[in-house]
Amino acid sequence: MMTGLYIHIPFCRHKCRYCDFPSYGGVESYIPAYTEALCREISTSPREGLAVDTIYFGGGTPSLLTIPQIASVLQAVTQHFVVDSHAEITLEGNPDSLDGDYLKQLRRLGINRLSMGIQSFQPQLLHSLGRIHSRRQAVEAVEYAVRAGFDNLSADLMYGLPGQTLQMVSDDLEQLFQLPLCHTSVYSLILEQGTCLHHDVTTGAVSLPPDEQVDAMASLVHQAFDAHGFDHYEISSYARPGRRSRHNVKYWTYVPYLGFGVSAHSFDGSVRTAHIANIPQYIRDAGRQSVLAESVIIDTKRAQEDYCFLALRMRDGILYDDFARRFGVSVESEFGKVVERLMAQGLLEQTERGCRLTSLGLAYGNYVFSQFIR
Repeated sequence: MMTGLYIHIPFCRHKCRYCDFPSYGGVESYIPAYTEALCREISTSPREGLAVDTIYFGGGTPSLLTIPQIASVLQAVTQHFVVDSHAEITLEGNPDSLDGDYLKQLRRLGINRLSMGIQSFQPQLLHSLGRIHSRRQAVEAVEYAVRAGFDNLSADLMYGLPGQTLQMVSDDLEQLFQLPLCHTSVYSLILEQGTCLHHDVTTGAVSLPPDEQVDAMASLVHQAFDAHGFDHYEISSYARPGRRSRHNVKYWTYVPYLGFGVSAHSFDGSVRTAHIANIPQYIRDAGRQSVLAESVIIDTKRAQEDYCFLALRMRDGILYDDFARRFGVSVESEFGKVVERLMAQGLLEQTERGCRLTSLGLAYGNYVFSQFIR
């Protein structure tokens, strides 16, 4: 299987109140030098000639880059790697930075998939999250993308938000299904320490919906996507037939990928690496000396654990033949008692090819995953 490239663009116009990703607001002045550093890192990668079939511009807000800047990064990629003619090339963007002309130029560059950070269509929720786009901008961005020639559109949606009701989730879903999207990632809010929203909740300025209401929201989401013909192929991901995120599937199926940019991660099958998070240091050193912050050798025990809990994120689950092919041992010999116990608890179920999460297991995914750590 071919490799995927991840290219991290850490810039945002404004840092969202819930976000703990490696992204920075108000430092767009670094973008030109950062783009040059990215091109240097890509052009000096020791993996020259690697076959690539997915490229993912993630962030941050990659749509803050100008068309010439994106073109220069893509040129560095195509000159250094062998990019498949049918490669999936995704760019993340926020609705406020996606206008018609920009989208047409993106499409001409070869970007063929957009992932839009919509999160909600409710003005009060967008405000509380620190999002700077409006409901109208979200709808228009999708319409502009279709007119620009994009036919592979994804959006992010969130639930479990402060002040959010079940009716708001229903309204968001109703609006979402009116748009020509073929993929949606739906996330329950996770309060990350150090974020503005975490501070608001812990100080009592805002409160989260009770657990039973969040569970009802999750159930509503699952039922709605099922009713509209979407494949619930991963815990947080829904796709029209044939429209799974090919790049993200690599992460969940233990396939190697290569990351560029600050805080980018890579995995070659036996070693996981992470880059430095400091933008000025990255600009100075990329392509000239190492920008690694961490390198971890994955031993067989850890690899088996990682494989299992990543595979369980997928609806296909753990595939016993694939596990045996990779590791030379069976799932039964390594995790038989764990699987048996989780099945007895109603959290896993047998399939023709292995085992997967049940509906109850989906709700307690983190607990299930933890049971595979020995």
